[in-house]
Amino acid sequence: MNIFIWPLSFLFLLLPFAVYFLIPKKQKDLKTQALKIPFFNQVVKLKKTSSIALKKEKFNLIFLSLAWIFFVIAAARPVWFLNHKTLPIETRNIILALDVSGSMQEQDFIVNNTAVDRLTAVKEVVDNFLSKRVEDNIALVLFADEAYTYAPLSYDKKTLKSLLKEINHGIAGNQTAMGDGLALAVQNAIKVPAKSRIVILLSDGEASQGLVGLNEAIKLAKDNQVKVYTIGIGNPENYQQVFGMKMAIPSSLDEQTLSFIAKETGGEYFLAQNTDTLEKIYQQIDKLEKDESAQKSVKPKKELFFIPLALGLIFLFPVLLKRRPE
Repeated sequence: MNIFIWPLSFLFLLLPFAVYFLIPKKQKDLKTQALKIPFFNQVVKLKKTSSIALKKEKFNLIFLSLAWIFFVIAAARPVWFLNHKTLPIETRNIILALDVSGSMQEQDFIVNNTAVDRLTAVKEVVDNFLSKRVEDNIALVLFADEAYTYAPLSYDKKTLKSLLKEINHGIAGNQTAMGDGLALAVQNAIKVPAKSRIVILLSDGEASQGLVGLNEAIKLAKDNQVKVYTIGIGNPENYQQVFGMKMAIPSSLDEQTLSFIAKETGGEYFLAQNTDTLEKIYQQIDKLEKDESAQKSVKPKKELFFIPLALGLIFLFPVLLKRRPE
């Protein structure tokens, strides 16, 4: 089916006639007009030229008229719409559960050759992750002393990325109520009747007591067939230089619990000790199962404006060539 995207452009076909009739007849000096089109100069010259010149001017007028018509058609943007096609959508419903406890302030990550805290590094990587999730439905859940849905499931990545930038330390307290965070993330996931329900839980600490026990949250995920992929942030064997000596410092990272959550729900556990590793983890998660049950209808189209545009230039070229100085 052939249609014009901007059909109102055809009103420009009336412009030469409108200008011609609006110009006062007593006006002799056409050069003083505010708006001039080549057509009227041609009309005036037709009265003063010889029969040979008259024919030449008529041809110029015809060519200019045709050029104008084709330029207007091109401006109306003709397109040819092909038949509808139904394409599968490779999409996921992903809940990002982020630990924003006090320990996320520790500066042991590098971003752009600059030492940054864990939360800043996580936000940087998650931002890149969101940029690649064009078709995915994503929500953000934050947890520390308590858990809350920071951003519900949405395809609006621009808003999600804007909200992500506003996350800061202390936004939900200092503890790590992991059970609350997991339970709330699962509750967000089960709102969507889809095959692909994924929770990505990221934490750098040990689960503390919250309103919901960890085992209860895991059971909720299993009962609703929600896979949980867990990411541990930091190094389980922390070392620090003290008086020039390397001293081991106990880490709060509970790898055993995070690994248990992933195993029980059919997911996988990852350890992110630096920004590069964290980025690779998200790339690996990108290859997870996809829900291809959803479909979208598309109507391919072909742009045809270049055809009348080329024809207009063809008709205009001889006129311009004749006007070239000897």
